[in-house]
Amino acid sequence: MDDFAQMIKLLESAKQLADMNGMPVLAYFIEMAKGEARGQKGTLRERRHGQDKRPKIEAAE
Repeated sequence: MDDFAQMIKLLESAKQLADMNGMPVLAYFIEMAKGEARGQKGTLRERRHGQDKRPKIEAAE
């Protein structure tokens, strides 16, 4: 499971808990976070286990 799918699954679980506990504002914010995650889907899919696949540019000394 990649980072994106894992994040969406966690957010969905958190939203269900917020709904069950009568916290509509928290559920709303979690929905917003899911939308933001979907907007960054490409970036999140490129990353594996929290590491960026792009080479890092080191400062020249």
